[in-house]
Amino acid sequence: MTYKIQHIPLGNSLPINNPHSVSVSLPTLEDVIGYEENRPEILNQLKNGYPRFFKNKMVQKLEEHVKNLHQIDDSKMVFPITSIHAKKLIENLVENHFESITFENVCFLILPKNHEKIIQVKKIIQNIGAIISSRNAEKILFEKGIISELFKEERLETEQPEEEITKILSEAYSAKKENIFLTNSGTNAVFSAIETLTQIKRKEGKTLNVQLGWLYLDSIDIIKKRSDESFLYINIHQKEQFENWLAENHQKVANIISETVSNPILQCLDLPWLSNLCKKYGIGLILDHTMASPFCAEVLQYCDIAVESLTKFACGNANILMGAVMVNENSEYKNQIKEEIEKYTLKPYVLDCKRLAFEMQEYEVRMQKISKNVSQLYDYLKEQDFVEKIYSVYEEKSWQNFLKIRKNDNHIGLLTVIFKKPLSDCYKALNFSKGPSLGTEFTLAMPYTYLAHFDLLQTEEGRKFLEEAGLDPRIIRISVGTEPLEDIINEFEKIKEL
Repeated sequence: MTYKIQHIPLGNSLPINNPHSVSVSLPTLEDVIGYEENRPEILNQLKNGYPRFFKNKMVQKLEEHVKNLHQIDDSKMVFPITSIHAKKLIENLVENHFESITFENVCFLILPKNHEKIIQVKKIIQNIGAIISSRNAEKILFEKGIISELFKEERLETEQPEEEITKILSEAYSAKKENIFLTNSGTNAVFSAIETLTQIKRKEGKTLNVQLGWLYLDSIDIIKKRSDESFLYINIHQKEQFENWLAENHQKVANIISETVSNPILQCLDLPWLSNLCKKYGIGLILDHTMASPFCAEVLQYCDIAVESLTKFACGNANILMGAVMVNENSEYKNQIKEEIEKYTLKPYVLDCKRLAFEMQEYEVRMQKISKNVSQLYDYLKEQDFVEKIYSVYEEKSWQNFLKIRKNDNHIGLLTVIFKKPLSDCYKALNFSKGPSLGTEFTLAMPYTYLAHFDLLQTEEGRKFLEEAGLDPRIIRISVGTEPLEDIINEFEKIKEL
């Protein structure tokens, strides 16, 4: 698609006027803060949002229909989830049984509002990615005559769209098709990978999962909750110190979980080094490869499992939820992983697959366009007096590591910037799309620390933790799009005028 850089008012979906969008416009820092503080005057204007934190309007409408149909009163809460399989998974994790209704192909959990497990259930649904597809909700609403038409969008009209997605991923990752598992969201891919290898390694008496570097919020949550023990090692470039720690503690280490390129400060791991370390001590290695993408870096040979949120660069238009798990053919745990993992994966909805199969036809070309823009944008920004700091894989240690795995001479599609002038002024001046998510063909800016870790900014202890993690409150993460480079640069020129 072709996108124009323009101001998008508060609450509009990103992309604009798309009922299946997974992002929402938050054009000022005041809007972001109001969103995080759940202020009604902000929330009431939102047409959509990031699905794990904001219930899609189609899903809301379906939920209301089911409540009315089954006369469920306001003393109870209803949670639409993907399937009976998801219900059983949630019940196993919570160690409780819940009332439910199945309507069409969707399962609805029903809990009294005063149920002692209700907060835990909400969090687990978020952590395992059990929310239903907006396209699934829309299709049911249409077939029941509750809405009069379906949103018009291009899809790959094939009986088995999953096969097309798997074929593209197989070529991109150099993976066997039978070693690829599609999931209904990136979060479910991460959860399934961590839960599977955690269970496998527990049988060996190894119970400590190590988070190496900063990870996405839900990934951190999953590690903490689903590990008997967990350990956070922030600085991925302190290799000697990490080796020393591992030499003393490897007997109990089950797995290391990391990102090829960390979000949001974009540090790149030394993957050959880490892979050799894991093999030396018999430790499982899980890599989230979303930020780098398989068209920019080759990673599967170095880990046991690679996961990717296909919602991001693979989709390119922020209008779908899906994920994938790729298992290394040469992993010593391959057979055990394949036997175990489908206990935890939640299958994607067929219309999501058809839409994604269409969008992935341009995946490689999309990454080439973004790559060209991001390298030239970096060259521009590093010469500007109004820029205080740029976080990127071009930092010396990260660049050396990236060159070891680089593919097709491509560049990582993001930059994270701190400007010398106040965050609120700079963020407001940029007329890019502004909101959560990344990997879009339209340039997307996000005040990362405010949107991802607002709760930590509210306490002195939290702010100290963020500082130790290298997450400055002033950072703006830029997911660079495919627009003409001069249009992107023109937005940054506005900061000179502040």
